[in-house]
Amino acid sequence: MNNSITFTGDGQTTVFYFTFPFFGVNDVLVTVDGIIQTTDVYTMTPTPAPNDADTEYTGGTIEFNNAPSAGQSIKIYRDIELVRHIDYQPTLQPQSYQLNQDFNQCIGALQELKAKIQNAIGMANIPTVADLLTELTTIRTALPNLLDQDDLDTLNDTIDDIQDALTALNGYDYVVESQLPTADNNYTWYRKYKSGWVEQGGRITLNGPISASNKRITFPVKMSDTKYTACAHLNANAGMQAVYVGWEGTAGMSVGTASASSTGQTTWYVCGTASNE
Repeated sequence: MNNSITFTGDGQTTVFYFTFPFFGVNDVLVTVDGIIQTTDVYTMTPTPAPNDADTEYTGGTIEFNNAPSAGQSIKIYRDIELVRHIDYQPTLQPQSYQLNQDFNQCIGALQELKAKIQNAIGMANIPTVADLLTELTTIRTALPNLLDQDDLDTLNDTIDDIQDALTALNGYDYVVESQLPTADNNYTWYRKYKSGWVEQGGRITLNGPISASNKRITFPVKMSDTKYTACAHLNANAGMQAVYVGWEGTAGMSVGTASASSTGQTTWYVCGTASNE
Protein backbone atom coordinates (compact mmCIF):
# COMPACT_ATOMS: atom_id res chain seq x y z
CA MET A 1 0.00 0.00 0.00
CA ASN A 2 1.26 3.50 -0.86
CA ASN A 3 1.53 5.45 2.37
CA SER A 4 2.14 8.85 0.78
CA ILE A 5 0.48 11.22 -1.64
CA THR A 6 1.82 14.29 -3.48
CA PHE A 7 0.00 17.38 -4.69
CA THR A 8 1.00 20.51 -6.59
CA GLY A 9 -0.05 23.81 -5.08
CA ASP A 10 -2.17 26.28 -7.05
CA GLY A 11 -1.96 29.22 -4.67
CA GLN A 12 -5.62 28.84 -3.65
CA THR A 13 -6.25 25.31 -2.34
CA THR A 14 -5.74 24.90 1.40
CA VAL A 15 -7.34 21.47 2.04
CA PHE A 16 -5.71 18.23 0.88
CA TYR A 17 -7.07 14.72 1.42
CA PHE A 18 -5.21 11.43 2.04
CA THR A 19 -6.48 7.86 2.50
CA PHE A 20 -3.60 5.76 3.85
CA PRO A 21 -4.05 4.09 7.29
CA PHE A 22 -2.15 5.15 10.41
CA PHE A 23 -2.15 4.64 14.18
CA GLY A 24 -1.55 8.03 15.81
CA VAL A 25 -1.78 11.66 14.73
CA ASN A 26 2.01 12.05 14.91
CA ASP A 27 2.42 9.31 12.26
CA VAL A 28 1.47 11.79 9.52
CA LEU A 29 4.04 14.29 8.27
CA VAL A 30 3.75 17.05 5.68
CA THR A 31 6.43 18.60 3.50
CA VAL A 32 6.32 21.56 1.13
CA ASP A 33 9.09 21.49 -1.48
CA GLY A 34 10.85 18.86 0.64
CA ILE A 35 10.76 20.85 3.90
CA ILE A 36 8.91 19.27 6.82
CA GLN A 37 6.15 21.58 8.00
CA THR A 38 5.46 22.21 11.68
CA THR A 39 1.93 21.62 12.95
CA ASP A 40 1.36 25.33 13.58
CA VAL A 41 1.05 25.97 9.83
CA TYR A 42 -1.65 23.36 9.19
CA THR A 43 -4.40 21.35 10.91
CA MET A 44 -4.69 17.61 10.51
CA THR A 45 -8.15 16.06 10.90
CA PRO A 46 -7.98 12.22 11.05
CA THR A 47 -10.72 9.92 9.77
CA PRO A 48 -11.48 7.31 12.47
CA ALA A 49 -11.54 3.70 11.33
CA PRO A 50 -14.67 1.56 11.94
CA ASN A 51 -15.01 -0.14 15.30
CA ASP A 52 -12.70 -3.14 15.76
CA ALA A 53 -10.63 -2.18 12.71
CA ASP A 54 -6.96 -3.14 12.35
CA THR A 55 -5.82 0.50 12.32
CA GLU A 56 -6.91 3.52 14.32
CA TYR A 57 -7.42 5.85 11.33
CA THR A 58 -8.09 5.35 7.62
CA GLY A 59 -6.97 8.76 6.34
CA GLY A 60 -7.84 12.39 6.89
CA THR A 61 -7.36 15.95 5.72
CA ILE A 62 -4.57 18.49 5.94
CA GLU A 63 -5.73 22.11 5.99
CA PHE A 64 -3.07 24.80 5.66
CA ASN A 65 -3.48 28.16 7.33
CA ASN A 66 -2.31 29.69 4.05
CA ALA A 67 -2.51 28.05 0.65
CA PRO A 68 0.84 26.76 -0.69
CA SER A 69 2.10 28.77 -3.63
CA ALA A 70 1.44 27.71 -7.21
CA GLY A 71 3.91 25.06 -8.32
CA GLN A 72 5.00 24.04 -4.83
CA SER A 73 5.11 20.29 -4.12
CA ILE A 74 3.02 19.19 -1.14
CA LYS A 75 3.72 15.70 0.17
CA ILE A 76 1.66 13.97 2.88
CA TYR A 77 3.21 10.74 4.11
CA ARG A 78 3.29 8.25 6.97
CA ASP A 79 6.26 7.86 9.31
CA ILE A 80 5.09 5.66 12.19
CA GLU A 81 5.97 7.05 15.59
CA LEU A 82 7.37 4.38 17.93
CA VAL A 83 5.02 4.96 20.84
CA ARG A 84 2.42 2.83 22.59
CA HIS A 85 -1.24 3.48 21.73
CA ILE A 86 -2.85 0.52 23.55
CA ASP A 87 -2.35 -0.25 27.25
CA TYR A 88 -3.31 -3.84 28.07
CA GLN A 89 -4.77 -4.28 31.55
CA PRO A 90 -4.05 -7.44 33.59
CA THR A 91 -7.69 -7.78 34.64
CA LEU A 92 -9.20 -7.41 31.15
CA GLN A 93 -9.17 -9.89 28.27
CA PRO A 94 -7.20 -8.56 25.28
CA GLN A 95 -9.32 -7.88 22.21
CA SER A 96 -8.29 -9.32 18.85
CA TYR A 97 -8.55 -5.97 17.03
CA GLN A 98 -6.22 -4.39 19.62
CA LEU A 99 -3.62 -7.10 19.03
CA ASN A 100 -4.01 -6.63 15.27
CA GLN A 101 -3.49 -2.89 15.62
CA ASP A 102 -0.36 -3.42 17.72
CA PHE A 103 1.06 -5.99 15.33
CA ASN A 104 0.22 -3.85 12.29
CA GLN A 105 1.89 -0.85 13.90
CA CYS A 106 5.07 -2.88 14.57
CA ILE A 107 5.10 -4.40 11.09
CA GLY A 108 4.42 -1.02 9.48
CA ALA A 109 7.23 0.59 11.47
CA LEU A 110 9.65 -2.20 10.53
CA GLN A 111 8.71 -1.91 6.87
CA GLU A 112 9.37 1.81 6.96
CA LEU A 113 12.69 1.26 8.74
CA LYS A 114 13.62 -1.34 6.12
CA ALA A 115 12.96 1.18 3.37
CA LYS A 116 15.04 3.81 5.19
CA ILE A 117 17.92 1.36 5.61
CA GLN A 118 17.78 0.33 1.96
CA ASN A 119 17.81 3.96 0.89
CA ALA A 120 20.62 4.77 3.30
CA ILE A 121 22.95 2.01 2.15
CA GLY A 122 21.71 1.66 -1.43
CA MET A 123 20.83 -2.00 -0.99
CA ALA A 124 19.70 -3.69 -4.21
CA ASN A 125 17.90 -7.01 -4.62
CA ILE A 126 19.64 -9.84 -2.77
CA PRO A 127 19.97 -12.92 -5.02
CA THR A 128 21.73 -15.35 -2.62
CA VAL A 129 22.05 -16.14 1.08
CA ALA A 130 25.70 -15.12 0.99
CA ASP A 131 24.70 -11.74 -0.41
CA LEU A 132 22.07 -11.47 2.30
CA LEU A 133 24.63 -12.08 5.06
CA THR A 134 26.89 -9.45 3.54
CA GLU A 135 24.06 -6.94 3.41
CA LEU A 136 22.98 -7.75 6.97
CA THR A 137 26.45 -6.91 8.21
CA THR A 138 26.19 -3.58 6.41
CA ILE A 139 22.72 -2.99 7.87
CA ARG A 140 23.95 -3.72 11.39
CA THR A 141 26.66 -1.11 10.94
CA ALA A 142 24.15 1.43 9.65
CA LEU A 143 21.46 0.93 12.31
CA PRO A 144 22.99 3.22 14.98
CA ASN A 145 22.75 6.07 12.47
CA LEU A 146 19.02 5.46 11.95
CA LEU A 147 17.72 4.52 15.40
CA ASP A 148 18.51 5.77 18.87
CA GLN A 149 18.23 3.62 21.99
CA ASP A 150 14.87 5.15 22.99
CA ASP A 151 13.37 4.01 19.67
CA LEU A 152 14.72 0.49 20.14
CA ASP A 153 13.53 0.33 23.76
CA THR A 154 10.02 1.46 22.77
CA LEU A 155 9.82 -1.08 19.96
CA ASN A 156 11.05 -3.89 22.24
CA ASP A 157 8.59 -2.89 24.99
CA THR A 158 5.70 -3.00 22.51
CA ILE A 159 6.72 -6.45 21.25
CA ASP A 160 7.04 -7.71 24.85
CA ASP A 161 3.59 -6.38 25.72
CA ILE A 162 2.07 -8.11 22.69
CA GLN A 163 3.72 -11.39 23.66
CA ASP A 164 2.42 -11.04 27.23
CA ALA A 165 -1.08 -10.28 25.92
CA LEU A 166 -0.99 -13.37 23.67
CA THR A 167 0.16 -15.52 26.59
CA ALA A 168 -2.71 -14.21 28.72
CA LEU A 169 -5.16 -14.73 25.87
CA ASN A 170 -4.11 -18.37 25.56
CA GLY A 171 -5.16 -18.87 29.18
CA TYR A 172 -8.80 -18.08 28.38
CA ASP A 173 -11.40 -20.35 26.83
CA TYR A 174 -13.03 -17.88 24.48
CA VAL A 175 -15.59 -17.99 21.69
CA VAL A 176 -14.03 -18.60 18.27
CA GLU A 177 -17.21 -19.05 16.22
CA SER A 178 -20.87 -18.22 16.79
CA GLN A 179 -24.27 -17.95 15.12
CA LEU A 180 -27.20 -15.74 16.06
CA PRO A 181 -30.78 -17.02 15.67
CA THR A 182 -32.54 -15.77 12.54
CA ALA A 183 -35.38 -16.91 10.30
CA ASP A 184 -32.82 -18.16 7.77
CA ASN A 185 -31.29 -20.62 10.24
CA ASN A 186 -34.65 -21.64 11.78
CA TYR A 187 -33.84 -19.61 14.90
CA THR A 188 -30.96 -21.81 16.00
CA TRP A 189 -27.84 -20.42 17.64
CA TYR A 190 -24.47 -21.67 18.88
CA ARG A 191 -21.20 -20.65 20.48
CA LYS A 192 -18.04 -22.67 19.85
CA TYR A 193 -15.07 -22.20 22.18
CA LYS A 194 -11.34 -22.56 21.65
CA SER A 195 -11.30 -25.71 23.83
CA GLY A 196 -13.85 -27.47 21.59
CA TRP A 197 -16.76 -26.92 23.94
CA VAL A 198 -20.01 -25.87 22.28
CA GLU A 199 -23.36 -24.66 23.51
CA GLN A 200 -26.28 -24.38 21.15
CA GLY A 201 -30.02 -24.06 21.11
CA GLY A 202 -33.13 -22.99 19.31
CA ARG A 203 -36.89 -23.23 19.30
CA ILE A 204 -39.44 -25.58 17.80
CA THR A 205 -43.25 -25.99 17.84
CA LEU A 206 -44.41 -29.23 19.50
CA ASN A 207 -47.71 -31.08 19.36
CA GLY A 208 -47.97 -34.13 21.58
CA PRO A 209 -45.57 -36.70 23.02
CA ILE A 210 -42.56 -38.20 21.26
CA SER A 211 -44.39 -41.44 20.50
CA ALA A 212 -47.34 -39.63 18.92
CA SER A 213 -45.99 -36.52 17.24
CA ASN A 214 -42.27 -36.21 17.80
CA LYS A 215 -40.12 -33.44 16.45
CA ARG A 216 -36.62 -33.99 15.14
CA ILE A 217 -34.05 -31.30 15.92
CA THR A 218 -30.93 -31.02 13.79
CA PHE A 219 -28.07 -29.38 15.63
CA PRO A 220 -26.36 -26.46 13.89
CA VAL A 221 -23.08 -27.92 15.24
CA LYS A 222 -22.51 -31.68 15.29
CA MET A 223 -21.48 -33.12 18.68
CA SER A 224 -18.46 -35.37 19.17
CA ASP A 225 -20.51 -38.05 21.02
CA THR A 226 -23.91 -38.56 22.69
CA LYS A 227 -22.69 -37.64 26.18
CA TYR A 228 -23.88 -34.10 25.80
CA THR A 229 -26.32 -32.37 28.17
CA ALA A 230 -29.75 -31.52 26.72
CA CYS A 231 -32.86 -29.87 28.04
CA ALA A 232 -36.07 -28.33 26.69
CA HIS A 233 -39.20 -26.68 28.02
CA LEU A 234 -42.62 -25.87 26.64
CA ASN A 235 -43.78 -22.28 26.96
CA ALA A 236 -47.52 -23.05 27.16
CA ASN A 237 -50.40 -20.91 28.44
CA ALA A 238 -50.15 -22.55 31.86
CA GLY A 239 -46.47 -21.73 32.10
CA MET A 240 -43.36 -23.71 31.25
CA GLN A 241 -43.98 -27.46 31.16
CA ALA A 242 -41.67 -30.46 30.90
CA VAL A 243 -40.61 -31.78 27.53
CA TYR A 244 -39.28 -35.28 26.93
CA VAL A 245 -35.93 -35.46 25.17
CA GLY A 246 -34.96 -38.50 23.15
CA TRP A 247 -31.27 -38.76 22.26
CA GLU A 248 -30.79 -39.97 18.71
CA GLY A 249 -27.18 -39.20 17.90
CA THR A 250 -24.49 -36.59 17.50
CA ALA A 251 -26.30 -34.72 14.73
CA GLY A 252 -29.61 -34.15 16.50
CA MET A 253 -32.30 -35.37 18.88
CA SER A 254 -36.08 -35.76 19.20
CA VAL A 255 -38.32 -33.94 21.64
CA GLY A 256 -42.00 -34.27 22.54
CA THR A 257 -44.51 -32.89 25.02
CA ALA A 258 -45.72 -34.72 28.11
CA SER A 259 -49.22 -35.21 26.72
CA ALA A 260 -51.17 -34.84 23.49
CA SER A 261 -52.93 -31.77 24.88
CA SER A 262 -49.64 -29.93 25.53
CA THR A 263 -48.67 -27.97 22.45
CA GLY A 264 -46.80 -24.79 21.66
CA GLN A 265 -43.44 -23.12 21.28
CA THR A 266 -40.56 -25.05 22.85
CA THR A 267 -37.00 -23.90 23.43
CA TRP A 268 -34.10 -26.35 23.62
CA TYR A 269 -30.48 -26.22 24.77
CA VAL A 270 -27.52 -28.58 24.32
CA CYS A 271 -23.93 -28.33 25.54
CA GLY A 272 -20.91 -30.61 25.25
CA THR A 273 -17.90 -31.22 23.04
CA ALA A 274 -18.19 -30.34 19.36
CA SER A 275 -17.20 -32.75 16.62
CA ASN A 276 -14.00 -32.04 14.69
CA GLU A 277 -15.69 -32.87 11.39
